[in-house]
Amino acid sequence: MNFARDSFFVSLNPYISLDHNLSLFAPLDDPEVRGLLRAACGVVLPGYVSPWRYAAVTRLARRWFPRLEGTRSLTGKARQILTFRRLGVRHPDTWIFRNREHAWSALRTWGSPWGYPAVLKGDSGGGGSAVFPVRDQAELRMKLDRLPTHEPVLLQRLIDHGGRDLRVVVYGTMAVSYFRVGGGGFYNNVSKGAAIDHEVAPEEQERGVRACLELSHRLGIDLAAFDLMFPDAGPPVFVEINFNFGRKGLGGAPGHREYLRRAVDMWCREARSGEQGSRIKD
Repeated sequence: MNFARDSFFVSLNPYISLDHNLSLFAPLDDPEVRGLLRAACGVVLPGYVSPWRYAAVTRLARRWFPRLEGTRSLTGKARQILTFRRLGVRHPDTWIFRNREHAWSALRTWGSPWGYPAVLKGDSGGGGSAVFPVRDQAELRMKLDRLPTHEPVLLQRLIDHGGRDLRVVVYGTMAVSYFRVGGGGFYNNVSKGAAIDHEVAPEEQERGVRACLELSHRLGIDLAAFDLMFPDAGPPVFVEINFNFGRKGLGGAPGHREYLRRAVDMWCREARSGEQGSRIKD
């Protein structure tokens, strides 16, 4: 198969149409498919792709969007906290334990370093399903029993978040932000009844967006939702990175796809510009 000399892009995402569109399940042993992926200026991937297929496609492609290497290395809240520490990113004070029995053994002996109330978290689970406020040792034991047996456990200092936290969804080099405003309780999750507000505290939203775009660039993340808190005038506190996130604050699935399409357009322009610059130098 002869490919045009001009730069072109290939989409494996059914919601993104580019110069050439392939099924995610296009056979990678087909010479024409392999040639197309190798010759493309860039390849756009779908929302989910298995690890082995991702590896196979990216071995062929020169560029791809979104990059998922950072996603795979940051699965779980414990890994994220360790990454925040390594990069010097502000985050909640945290103790990390191997599992729930390790947590109970240490905390029964030493107690919480910040006293109570504190925040207990499991390593996995979204929508606040594995996040609990704990008021004393007895409640800690009870909430620990609700976490998976063999996953890491986190205990964190309680942050006064003022009844809201900021969700920043990064799409490549652009971002969308909104506050999730709770009803006066502990949780600000939309799945637990929090309201969505795109207008409140614009200065904090701007600070949060800048911080998230900078961190996503450092981590090589193209698509993720960051949760932040603003307990004081200092830098925002990074709470968590979500790679599977809700769409309500984005205008539902159609809104999410539109933001993704814009991000892909920007990525294609940058990739084509970079390739043309390389040809000029050559």
